[in-house]
Amino acid sequence: MHRQIFTVGDSHSLRCFEQHPHIADSTALFGYNKLDGKTAYNLTRHEKQVRKIRRSLRDKHIIFVFGEVDVRIHIKYKATQTNTPAPVLIRNTADCYTDYVSTLRERGYCIHVFNVIPTGNFSSTPEALRWRKNLRYPFLASRWERTCYTEEMNSRLKENCAEKNIPFIDIYDHLIDHSGLRRKELIYDFSHLNSRTADLVMEHYQFDSEKVPPDQSTETIGDRPRFLSNGQPDQISE
Repeated sequence: MHRQIFTVGDSHSLRCFEQHPHIADSTALFGYNKLDGKTAYNLTRHEKQVRKIRRSLRDKHIIFVFGEVDVRIHIKYKATQTNTPAPVLIRNTADCYTDYVSTLRERGYCIHVFNVIPTGNFSSTPEALRWRKNLRYPFLASRWERTCYTEEMNSRLKENCAEKNIPFIDIYDHLIDHSGLRRKELIYDFSHLNSRTADLVMEHYQFDSEKVPPDQSTETIGDRPRFLSNGQPDQISE
């Protein structure tokens, strides 16, 4: 692999950057997505899997793609289950996510956080209805609520990334139309955007603004970031 930019994340890290000439998904390294379905909130639980991926990408630009799964199901589910306001859950998710990324950047990894993509339409096609029927958890949030969650999550991520010196790839406005919905030409299916998204990243974001740092540390198998508990309820495991 000669490309210098790789994505690491949930299924959107594949679909948004699939077969792109300049950006490759980590699937290209392993033949499958090790982090499909994982949430931004629980990312530290999957440290072993993340470590296996990032060790191959020490000298690359890495785009982390997480958060849509949180927005799609977990925010409304946990708000209903625990009576915790959605804005609190969104803030806690953004904090956990960016704390984890900040820890990895301190170890020398050149990680960029990608904005959460606009939510899909999960009720309009037979494929979407079959997906909903097979869910283990109740699908509670309306499209309007998911859009609000997405925009709030991106606002929190942008703020956190600025505070923690994390590059934030914010092209959300280029992914939506005048009504705030996904641009039709970018739709892959009821949930995902297609790889034209990668073209928009290359058009509106400058990777050269941050050079890939030299390898400054050697991780051991036991390395794990530590975080203080914020006392808020954990989201359900994937």
